[in-house]
Amino acid sequence: MADCHPLELAYAREFPGEVATFLATQGDEAIAAALDDLPAEQAAALVARLPHGSAVRVLTARDDESIASWLSTASVDHALALLLHLDEARRSSVLAMLPRRRLRNNLARLLMYPQAAVGALVDPTAMRLNASMPLSEAVAILRLDKPAAEQSIWLVDEHGRYVGRLDLARVVAAPAETLSLADSVIPVRPLRAETTLVNARDFSEWGKYLELPVIDHEDHMLGTLLRARLLSALAAEASGENGIAPGVSELARQYFRVLGICLDGLLGPRRWGR
Repeated sequence: MADCHPLELAYAREFPGEVATFLATQGDEAIAAALDDLPAEQAAALVARLPHGSAVRVLTARDDESIASWLSTASVDHALALLLHLDEARRSSVLAMLPRRRLRNNLARLLMYPQAAVGALVDPTAMRLNASMPLSEAVAILRLDKPAAEQSIWLVDEHGRYVGRLDLARVVAAPAETLSLADSVIPVRPLRAETTLVNARDFSEWGKYLELPVIDHEDHMLGTLLRARLLSALAAEASGENGIAPGVSELARQYFRVLGICLDGLLGPRRWGR
């Protein structure tokens, strides 16, 4: 890490979301140069707030050791955001490098779900933008990332918590570029990651959408789930798992799993292992 100018460091600490949004419009080289100048904690906060495409490219260019050092100093929200931009294999590799076992185990527990739960089927590559982002900057980022025409774009807050789906038609028709993306939200109800596949199948929102967002117990957006993938997983399940009793017992297991996570957060320090 190079020496960072005190004013630049102060601005990154005070306004990490604004810095991340600005750098995303400047391209990957600008992001990399800024990260090289920042301490690990501020670098993690900045990457956590980058749009998905930018964050994926940044993390792809960094080795596992660098990412692990960011995770070791990051808040829980930021650590989760970074890990959700990694594919499953690399996520496991990075977690294995964390020096503190408690931190490693707790992050892994927050990201791993049983096969019978929605969280196990999540596609983490869903494109996400910060809802507070001005339209003009969002348009610049979309031009850089070039998402497919049929791809949904999801909105989250500065902590990665789910807000809704971006209404592109409203964005195009917006009368002023000073508006933020929060003014163009379609309120799609999300699935919870701990929901069983059996219960998720009957979720009423499937009547309107073929793809739904998935959130964890603290409303962080983990990714999305296609209805076709859900039905395929249900069809592949062993016989006997479609009855009411197995669904209820699995729901109970997930309830106690989330309860344990919440109690750990209440009784332990916010930054685990410190």
